Amino acid sequence: MARPALSEKERFIRRAALLDAAQRLYRDRGTLPTVLDIARAAGMAKGAVYLSFRTKEEIFVALLDANFGTLITRLLPVIETLDPLPSLAASSFAAKYVKLLDEIPDILPLVSIPASIFKRNLPIESLSQFNRSLGAGLSAAGELLERRVGSLLPGRGTDLLFHTWTLTVGLWQTLDLPEALRKILDAPALSILHRRFHSELETSVTQLWRGAMSSG
Repeated sequence: MARPALSEKERFIRRAALLDAAQRLYRDRGTLPTVLDIARAAGMAKGAVYLSFRTKEEIFVALLDANFGTLITRLLPVIETLDPLPSLAASSFAAKYVKLLDEIPDILPLVSIPASIFKRNLPIESLSQFNRSLGAGLSAAGELLERRVGSLLPGRGTDLLFHTWTLTVGLWQTLDLPEALRKILDAPALSILHRRFHSELETSVTQLWRGAMSSG
């Protein structure tokens, strides 16, 4: 006898459980777990994974999508309460943005996974959907930023948020160093290279925003 088809709610719950398992495993290991490991962590058979996702890479694009969705959702109230004065808006956003990233600890490690890993076995429609979702989120947040801070021309709010993100990823990849290397940088002669991600990010984002807002 054929098994009854899952309801929409059941499919949602199963998909969420798989994403949660994948995220926990990635956080613990720092590498992409196998489909079998994800299934076991979610309390399912391996075959059940393929009813929700076609490949392991598709799972992690879905994780990225969820993390970016969380980031955009939490950024909106930050932007809504910014001071209209550009200099104050820049410093306030930078401080709150850095704190917000701490509350979404998986997003930067996930985004730092080499793109070549995803390209090998990722359905193109999944990547397209992710890009559409990210673009829509950035556009909505950018338009809100332009309304809140009047010194930005149309379209510049989205540009500023995009540049903020690329700056964030670049700093993360530069400063996410192994502990052994950090200890070497403790030497006085190398102190100029001993930078902390959070403080450097807050300073850099503040300067980026002040420059963008002063130029209109």
